[in-house]
Amino acid sequence: MSASNRIMKHTVLSSGLHDADIRPPALMSELMRLSLRDAARFFGEPDALESVACPACGQDEARPAFEKGGFTFAQCGACQSLYVNPRANAALLDRYYSESEASRFRAAQFAEGAASQRRYHQLRSNASWMGQVAGEMDSETSPTYADVQTYSPAIFDEVAELGLFGALYSIDPQVPMVDSEKAHVTSLRLEESPPLDVVSAFEKLEHQYAPQGFLEQLHQRMAPDGLLFLTTRTCSGFDLQVLWDKAPYIYVPEHLNLMSIDGLEQLVQRSGFELVELSTPGQLDVELVLQVCAANPSLVLPPFVHTLLADRDPLAHRDFQDFLQKHRLSSHVRIAVRKQGE
Repeated sequence: MSASNRIMKHTVLSSGLHDADIRPPALMSELMRLSLRDAARFFGEPDALESVACPACGQDEARPAFEKGGFTFAQCGACQSLYVNPRANAALLDRYYSESEASRFRAAQFAEGAASQRRYHQLRSNASWMGQVAGEMDSETSPTYADVQTYSPAIFDEVAELGLFGALYSIDPQVPMVDSEKAHVTSLRLEESPPLDVVSAFEKLEHQYAPQGFLEQLHQRMAPDGLLFLTTRTCSGFDLQVLWDKAPYIYVPEHLNLMSIDGLEQLVQRSGFELVELSTPGQLDVELVLQVCAANPSLVLPPFVHTLLADRDPLAHRDFQDFLQKHRLSSHVRIAVRKQGE
């Protein structure tokens, strides 16, 4: 039996989420404009790009999939993951994330522009998820919690509400950390951190030059039996499978890696972790395809998808979204893994 057939958890969520709640159109449009402009400025020279093997499974069986914003997305022949290849080298990407106007815009305005809805639909949900899994840890003391490359400090308030964790750390934060009435947060560089019991890295895998190296660095800093929580996007999801290169919200360098479900399983295992949960509780696949079709009426869809979207009512759309969640066919992924005891 394959790993994908042994998966232990299928999660269905329904909170009335809409795309504009967490990605306000005006902010998304400006972030995309800045990202594409900055990408051309930072990565426009051919010698700035280098070829890589599949960031998920490590195989070198790439074939061109489509062009987007002047960059080539390849598809792995082994695990079917999508990834930008060739891509900017690691040093240039680090410079982009520290110096680009798009990065400053994201840190200074994007989280704030969607703060209340993002907090309810994403941060609170993520904190609850971590609490449920981490609450089962066998520990005589309160476990430590760390968020990696924090750009939504409110996650610490949501985590503090759980009353489960002891020390709270922000690892290499992207915005200044300010204590609240609920949470005292210590900012650290990753190499300075003590052994960490519970770690989150939300929406990080998709823009790492080398996702395996990123996970291996976290693995080294975690305590035995420590838990790591990840969220990302997958090319296995309904909206990306239907829209492919027409997906307007996929752009470089925010999305270097759109790994498949199979590829994500291989990635975390290759990085030394034991898989605890891999589910796709996304609520927006159908809505996103409907939005793109409304903006581009000439878009040709597969007959089944056209019938579903054009000839069926919102109840059918909601039921179909539930189906996508249950069977790991949504593009929003959340992953919990454990560092095996030493």
